[in-house]
Amino acid sequence: MYYILLAISAVLFSAVFVFSDRYRAKYGTAPDAVLKFTAGAHFSGLLALLVINKFRFEATPFTLAVAGVAALDLILFNLCSLRALERTNLSKYSVFNMSGGMLLPFAAGVLFFREELNAGKIICLVLVAASIALSAEKGRKKEAVPYYIGVFVTNGMYGVINKFFSAADPGIKASDAGYSMLIEGFTVLLCLILLAFTKNETGLIKSPGVFYMGGYGVMCAVGNYMLLIALSEVNASAQYPFVTGGVILLSTVYSFFTAGKPKKKEIAGAALALLGTAALFIQRC
Repeated sequence: MYYILLAISAVLFSAVFVFSDRYRAKYGTAPDAVLKFTAGAHFSGLLALLVINKFRFEATPFTLAVAGVAALDLILFNLCSLRALERTNLSKYSVFNMSGGMLLPFAAGVLFFREELNAGKIICLVLVAASIALSAEKGRKKEAVPYYIGVFVTNGMYGVINKFFSAADPGIKASDAGYSMLIEGFTVLLCLILLAFTKNETGLIKSPGVFYMGGYGVMCAVGNYMLLIALSEVNASAQYPFVTGGVILLSTVYSFFTAGKPKKKEIAGAALALLGTAALFIQRC
């Protein structure tokens, strides 16, 4: 069941890049544009999670603190993402995004949460890392490097923060849905506060910008909620390489139905990702 949740989350995450990239192309990456996108996306995510949690709010001091840190991390991630996409191609951005989202939770799980390091996890990590490397194309501007690093760290740290919450004593924390809702709510609140002190360069966001925010926010919120549920049974050192491999595979399959057909090295990368995720199942069996 938990691997089904991971597979669904991979489907959702494989589509979110499109929404943020199209928003960036239309509205740019001025500070107010980034904050408006983040606020709108996570407001949409909050609405989706409210429905999932049957409009119940839950909070504990521990949950509030961790959710606040996660919200700040998300704002920094969106800032770095939109700035990086402005300066380079989607392929190069995806390398840093997926690498951070896979490697940091993997390392944290093994080093700090005493997760087992077995052959299946190592094989999966190596094959998915090779798959990411194959998908990379040369970026256009060196000034994107600080934003690459920001994307790598903030996306990876989000998984580490969620692992920290998942591993905490159940007596001091709210449910997974309650925690996820607080993250969305805090993110919106922080963005609105920052917008009050930010120059309005972008103006009112209209359609299709609202659609891009909504699509990105709902898919991310539901996908991250599913990952959080799965963390109760699937180690971070197995979960994040699995999801990363799934995103690579699904993105490649999707590209067959678009004008930009996948190149040979992208197909090879998808094959490596498939072998890597299969290694986890073989290890479990």
